[in-house]
Amino acid sequence: MWTFDGEISSSCDECGEVQVVPISDFNIECYGGEYHENGMGQENNYELLFEFNCTICGSEIQLKFDATEYPSDVLSYVIDNTQGASCGNKPDIKYLPDYEEIYLFPEPKLIVPESRIITDVDLLSSNIPELIRFLSQNPEYLHQISPREFEEIIAEIFRNKGFEVALTASTRDGGKDIIAVHRNELGIDTKYFIECKRYAQPNKVGVELIRSLHGVKNTKNGPNKVILATTSTFTSGAIDFAQNQATSEWDITLKDYNDILAWMRSY
Repeated sequence: MWTFDGEISSSCDECGEVQVVPISDFNIECYGGEYHENGMGQENNYELLFEFNCTICGSEIQLKFDATEYPSDVLSYVIDNTQGASCGNKPDIKYLPDYEEIYLFPEPKLIVPESRIITDVDLLSSNIPELIRFLSQNPEYLHQISPREFEEIIAEIFRNKGFEVALTASTRDGGKDIIAVHRNELGIDTKYFIECKRYAQPNKVGVELIRSLHGVKNTKNGPNKVILATTSTFTSGAIDFAQNQATSEWDITLKDYNDILAWMRSY
């Protein structure tokens, strides 16, 4: 087994400022692939993403790589699709002994000998209500949960507030990790699409994702409103688009780390 490893050095296209980001800070998603009947197994495709603003000129930078694992345990190629900067290197991989962390993408699960201590988060991950209560009192663990667990947490919070909730299958299309419908006292339904991003704190959600989310809202049978919930924060461009460039200021709601913590504490 293996995991992505290393760090990415990038140079801002506008001012040349160099930023070094460890791969552990990237959001990594596996979006499937073709199964080959030639004895070489499953092809797996990954997207590695880290978005931030240049610390010198404020330009929006999106470090983005598309990688393919094929055959199993072999990284066959990595494509650099970075915008706003030039990267001096690409993600690497390292192979792991069976007793170390085995990464089952999109996020790691820790496989340990029985003699080793399992953390509270590991024990609670199968019980979402208890996990919410634990994280509300211990928010430092919020970035240790998997993206799917974060989606389950948001879905449970909305269910607890009276919404009818559907948690969708893990895909790469974006825009509707959760479909939530609320019926008011007059019997009128309101439909929400909720996109969840369990990002590391330095990895801000950028404007491109917000634009994509706005596009989903305006599709046939789309929702009345879209919400993006993240464990990090948003770039200035993302906030400006939601507040000033969307068709209506009612279209998109952005909820960051502090909002999520408040939701959990009111659960």
